[in-house]
Amino acid sequence: MNFPPFNPWKGCLLTPWPFFFLFFFFCVFSSFATRVVQAQTQKGFISVDCGFAGGSEYRDDETGVTYIGDSQFIDTGENHIIPVNSSSRPYRTLRSFPNGTRNCFTLSPVKSGDKYLIRAGFLYGNYDGRGFPPIFDLHIGVNFWTNVKMESDSPGASEIITVAPADLIRVCLVNTGKGTPFISTLELRPLLDFMYPLANASQSLANHLRWNYGMANKLRYPDDPYDRVWDGVAENFFTLNTSIEVVATEGDAFQVPSPVLRSAISESRTNFHLDSWQDIGTLGDKIYIVMHFAELQKLNPANESRRLNIYVVDGTVLLFTDYRPPYLRVDHKEIVDTRRSASGLYNISIYATSSSTLSYIINALESFVVRQMNESQTDVRDVSAIDDIRRVLRLVRNWEADPCSPREYIWEGVNCTYYEDSRSMRITSLNLSSSGLDGQIPTSIGNLTALTTLDLSNNNLTGPVPDILGELLSLRFINLSGNEAIGVIPQNLCEKVSKGTLSLSMSGKLKQCKNSDTNNKKVVIPVTITTSIVVTILLVVSFWIIRRKRKSHSSRGVLNKKNYTRSAETDDNGRRREIVQYTYAEIRQITKNFQHQIGKGGFGIVYLGHLRDGTMVAVKVLSSSSSQGSKEFEAEVLLLARVHHKNLVCLLGYCDDAQHLSLVYEYMDNRTLRDHLSGEIHNASLLNWSQRVNIALQAAQGLDYLHNGCRPPIIHRDIKSSNILLNCGLVAKIADFGLSRAFNNDSATHITTGLVGTPGYLDPRYYQDYRLNEKSDVYSFGIVLLEIITGQPPYQKSIEKTHIVKWVHSKVDRGDIMSIIDPRLQGDFNINMTWKIVEIAMSCTSTTLEERITMSNVVTQLKECVEVNESHNVLGGVNSSMQSMNDTLYSISSTPLALLAR
Repeated sequence: MNFPPFNPWKGCLLTPWPFFFLFFFFCVFSSFATRVVQAQTQKGFISVDCGFAGGSEYRDDETGVTYIGDSQFIDTGENHIIPVNSSSRPYRTLRSFPNGTRNCFTLSPVKSGDKYLIRAGFLYGNYDGRGFPPIFDLHIGVNFWTNVKMESDSPGASEIITVAPADLIRVCLVNTGKGTPFISTLELRPLLDFMYPLANASQSLANHLRWNYGMANKLRYPDDPYDRVWDGVAENFFTLNTSIEVVATEGDAFQVPSPVLRSAISESRTNFHLDSWQDIGTLGDKIYIVMHFAELQKLNPANESRRLNIYVVDGTVLLFTDYRPPYLRVDHKEIVDTRRSASGLYNISIYATSSSTLSYIINALESFVVRQMNESQTDVRDVSAIDDIRRVLRLVRNWEADPCSPREYIWEGVNCTYYEDSRSMRITSLNLSSSGLDGQIPTSIGNLTALTTLDLSNNNLTGPVPDILGELLSLRFINLSGNEAIGVIPQNLCEKVSKGTLSLSMSGKLKQCKNSDTNNKKVVIPVTITTSIVVTILLVVSFWIIRRKRKSHSSRGVLNKKNYTRSAETDDNGRRREIVQYTYAEIRQITKNFQHQIGKGGFGIVYLGHLRDGTMVAVKVLSSSSSQGSKEFEAEVLLLARVHHKNLVCLLGYCDDAQHLSLVYEYMDNRTLRDHLSGEIHNASLLNWSQRVNIALQAAQGLDYLHNGCRPPIIHRDIKSSNILLNCGLVAKIADFGLSRAFNNDSATHITTGLVGTPGYLDPRYYQDYRLNEKSDVYSFGIVLLEIITGQPPYQKSIEKTHIVKWVHSKVDRGDIMSIIDPRLQGDFNINMTWKIVEIAMSCTSTTLEERITMSNVVTQLKECVEVNESHNVLGGVNSSMQSMNDTLYSISSTPLALLAR
């Protein structure tokens, strides 16, 4: 791109003197700002000339794109120069990979959750003298992208639109036994979040073709700022062209550039139609086709019209009827289908209708194969640990991309285990025997917390064995033989060896273990005995006092007959608050004789109350007509007396008078999540996207604590949006534990019970066998997630009463996620993170227990969503500020001052 000579005086010479300096400033700033913006149009581009050994970057004369060598992105492979004279400089070199099954480029920096176009270019050019181009696979990380086949003497490219799973993207070449993989160029281009909405965290779009109808030449950057390659299609067609701009509107999902839209193909005769045959994907693949339309002729509405019928599947299925492309405004028609023909061809036909005076028209077309990004990956903690081990030990071996996935490409010396309740794999065995290692054993091995076997034999390792290895609970075998200079073995490993829980192999005798000071042991024993005696005496005295106090209470109490231990809660300020047993008279005083009702549920009525110190509370009083009774009351008191978590509603007290059972809770100012989603709170602000994601995470943390932080674990059994309460800071807390049950994982995996819970939230399997487990709560939480996304209740408000899971599934299967998002958000959300949360909800509500994720996994994934969402909010704030400044400058430069410069 050529810049005009910088002239700050241009357009300013006729400016009147009083405004001279002001307008001079804006002219200078405007010229400078324009040059800065133009210079940054490649911001975020990564353009790699593979095999280029030069130390500096260069600018490609054909595209204006700046390329760099590939040494910073990969450290395996061999450089080669193409013997043929290629007109495009980036294709004059290549990098081949004769060693290793999988070799990977690491593209960075990228931003986790952002959307990118990645293109890999290939020109064989018979660089190896064999005359046969290889066939190999490309992967994005652990997931299959495409199979690469090419001609010998012409360049080819494969392209994919994908979402970055982390702060880097790995592109891997996989040897399939049909020749040595190689690559000529690798390019990454950032896209806007809302572009190509079918590409999300769980699926990518592998491009098949991109056609620019009506133009003979290829078009790419700088005409397309996202550097998509549009191949011209004009030969043997009647073409239409215009010099008027046809620009995609702000927020348009495809942002097709105007030079593409200003041309089209058509036919002068209305009885002719267009057939487009696509050899795309393999049988059963999901395909995605986008047709771009813009009318280029000014039609006389009195006697001219262009009305189209669009057919698919060999012209037998009418998909779009009586379609009229808008004049000089882009429009799109999308097809999401499964390739059904064994021949590999998929047909699209465009006809003019019988009432149309003009024939068909089409401006551009893109087609893709949808690639699922659902291959299990190694736990991020294990990946970080194994990377550090490789760095410290200076390992030279083909350890590329993910250690455990795909399973057929697992790293040499590594064994992994896949856990059905998680999408992560764990490294359970590490064999670095006879690897020429020296130095000390890396402490980062201790971060492989699922490790069962460690073999470091026959190396030259020195120094003591790290204490952290003794903290690995699953470790059963360590082989250190053949390392003569290994030092002292830590005490915790010695103890495991003596107990028979660990097998340790070393050269010669077991070396001296670290021993604690024996004098300290002599002191600790009598102190421990004395302390135990004192504590025992205090417990006996406390028990006697509590028992005397309980005898003074009414014998009618429900809890007095039980083995109940009073506890103390911790409030949000960290202060200890005892769970108080109130009399019925005190309950009446707290509620001012039950004056202010604030809610009603299955248990009874909830009243507003005030304690003596002014603390607002919610008092739940059991109704005589309630379906729940003393058992549910007892369950809630006993459970909340022993659970403490910031995302569980705090129990402050109770009244166990058999005739007046009551529970006293902390007061939650902002009512329930369901109230907010339904809009039932008068004058309440709509929950924005960030608030919804945070509420989802907080509720998940509370439920995860019940499942994994309590012993025995607790099943809530009635998770729903009306049981998630919000305080004044919109912090979410789970409430209503009357139906909750504890069970021991060692003796049972489920609870058999009568039908309890709320319709719409109940696990479908529960209706079959009346058995509950933690995955039943997970299903209910998945329904809550869908409520948060859609704003809708579990059953749609229609005659059919479609369940929310079925409704969302039907939309997601068509890639139509926009229609399920709460329209009141008005597009103010991160579309990629929305896809991710929908994916989490789908995993929670799977009809198969084995396919449902655990609450721990839900918390992990929601935390990632919150982090990405917060980073986007920060970036959005910066962009908003910049846009505000630009708008201000534009407003000033558009005043009558500018008119004086004509």
